[in-house]
Amino acid sequence: MRSSEPGFTLLELLIVIFLIVLITGVFTTTIGGGFGVHIRNSGRTLAAELEYVSQRAVTTGHVQRFVVDLDHQLFRVEMEVPPPPDPDETLPDHAEGLSLAPPIGAHPFVPVDSMLGEWRPLDDAKDVAIREVRLGDAAHKDGAVAIGFSIDGGSDPAEIWLRDDAGYDLRIRLVAFSGEIRIEEPENAK
Repeated sequence: MRSSEPGFTLLELLIVIFLIVLITGVFTTTIGGGFGVHIRNSGRTLAAELEYVSQRAVTTGHVQRFVVDLDHQLFRVEMEVPPPPDPDETLPDHAEGLSLAPPIGAHPFVPVDSMLGEWRPLDDAKDVAIREVRLGDAAHKDGAVAIGFSIDGGSDPAEIWLRDDAGYDLRIRLVAFSGEIRIEEPENAK
């Protein structure tokens, strides 16, 4: 038996509140892009990849490089092929004649023997792009760019700039010689 007073039942109110919450949740993540969630996830993943390449250089004792193809938005890891030992080379009689300097000359690089050596896109490639790579003072916006890691894990100063569909920027910065990798949001970010 219904009362003669006008109004809504508790069940009707709960259904309306649930629908409002559901629509608000869908709207904010779709329109707002999750407030930069995709770019932050891509930044963390890329920073972890760079840290791994640095550690790989230390553990293998071979120079490694992180190669970014800006035209196709792909990246991979390559390592320097060590020169073959010279069978005719003999050690000097005294340590004074032994050169500790690394050999001069460029050696070829090859992709590493794992999934890391294959060209891969960012995890959120449909929402995030690699906008540019800066090596020292030179900014690269197209072509292939390589960030080298020496056998002590250090690298030259470099920055990888990401941008998402909403225009948010994120910088992954490699601090020179220390091997430190930082994820930073620029001051003028949205």
